[in-house]
Amino acid sequence: MEQEELRSLEDQCIQEQPPACAAACPVHLDARAMAAAVARGDFAAAAKILKKTIPFPGIISRICDHPCQAVCKRREAGAPVAIRALEKSCLDWAADLPVKITVLPGKEKRLAILGGGLSGLTAAFDLAKKGYSIVVFEKEPRLGGSLWRFREAELPREAIAADLQALEKLGVEIRLEITIGRDLAFATLCEEFEAVYLALGEKPPDTFGLALDEQGLIAISPVTFATSREGVFAGGGMRLGPEHSPIQAMADGRRAAISLDRYLQKVSLTAARNGEGPFKTRLFTSTAGVEPLAQEAMAEAARGYSAEEAAREAQRCLQCQCLECVKVCEYLNSFGGYPKKYVRQVYNNLSIVMGQRHANKLINSCSICGLCKEVCPEDLHMGLVCKAAREIMVNQGKMPPSVHDFPLRDMGFSNSDQCALARNQPGTAASRYLFFPGCQLSGSSPVQVEQVYNLLTQKMAGGMGLMLRCCGAPADWSGRAELFRETLDEFTSHWQALGSPQLILACSTCYEIFKTHRPQLPIISL
Repeated sequence: MEQEELRSLEDQCIQEQPPACAAACPVHLDARAMAAAVARGDFAAAAKILKKTIPFPGIISRICDHPCQAVCKRREAGAPVAIRALEKSCLDWAADLPVKITVLPGKEKRLAILGGGLSGLTAAFDLAKKGYSIVVFEKEPRLGGSLWRFREAELPREAIAADLQALEKLGVEIRLEITIGRDLAFATLCEEFEAVYLALGEKPPDTFGLALDEQGLIAISPVTFATSREGVFAGGGMRLGPEHSPIQAMADGRRAAISLDRYLQKVSLTAARNGEGPFKTRLFTSTAGVEPLAQEAMAEAARGYSAEEAAREAQRCLQCQCLECVKVCEYLNSFGGYPKKYVRQVYNNLSIVMGQRHANKLINSCSICGLCKEVCPEDLHMGLVCKAAREIMVNQGKMPPSVHDFPLRDMGFSNSDQCALARNQPGTAASRYLFFPGCQLSGSSPVQVEQVYNLLTQKMAGGMGLMLRCCGAPADWSGRAELFRETLDEFTSHWQALGSPQLILACSTCYEIFKTHRPQLPIISL
């Protein structure tokens, strides 16, 4: 198995794809994990998950337009989970633990952030954590930008102040009541700082000599946020327009910070950025049989959920995952994982030159029935992966002899002179039909084989031949490709010797073997 094939197979398994809520969130908050923590009453763990992703959680948990809820799978069985309300409950009911912010070693590079709204402040937060020296310029006498448009009841002023204290802890320098172009020339600013981020809102007072788009606004790359001037980036309301949401502005600041960091590190601005911003996940989650439930009501809406109410609401979360194949396959379920993990284990097993191969049992236990492919939204057939691995192990001389010893000996006996035969119907010289019961029915219930054959000779005119032997399935299952080919060739030779009659098969495995590997044979199921 080559690396490219490995990656292709791993990609087919969607179990590790993010849930719809996290994919739709512009900053990809893991709402599923947060809800799981709240559901068990662990608000400290839930708050930790929230704060790991959101730099200003006290603000966002009150004013986010929660695009996550619009795609919540719970909508298919009741109402969506009240994710924003759960975010606030994390902060309301978590122990008042100090927030630890990890800062990388300082870098001797200074960056200017123009605009003290959510976009600019998020960029300042992220870049300061990376060790850069950050200066925020704001024309107003206070930070926050459009945050101050929200009503006090919706966004208390102390919540804004409490969240913005994080910038002070990070050593971000704030310069208020500074208008670029009036108090400080833009060209001077670009000379003083290694890079600049413009986050001036949807109606910037100046274009600073930058190239404009068709609408007469500053042209901004939708991927890198770069402008026409090297080292100058722009986002937030300037890119999103007047209808942007707070969480979108925060996401713009985060994505711009990535570009600024890459620019200063002199690495690609565009590589591996497909996962930024909202996207549609490939994760499939079935809601069949899920009981519809309404959202948990709040006793005091102005206050938000109580701890008990929040836990009950979080318990409505479906904890989205796929596992469709694992649900129906005892083999896949017994190893405690799912195909993406199994494929990697198989690959590692095949790569071992010396040492113990821990995935031998995983590789050799599958019956290759194909049920996993039938239920998989991406048609991943774990059985074919195992079969290919067996062939590789056989060719490498690494297949333990005992693994398929019994079925191979059973096949050998079935095709030996002690068991095998190929004959026309007694009293006839030719066969229009040939009954092939297969080795397992012949071995386990010979009386039924005799009864069926007698019935067929009575009902089917033209001669009913009989062939007893094994189709070669054990050789195919065990990865013995050469032995399998030889067995099929021998079967075909006997069939041709009887005049190539119509084959009547009693075994579904034989039917699949011939249909796949000998399509020229005329077969029909009993």
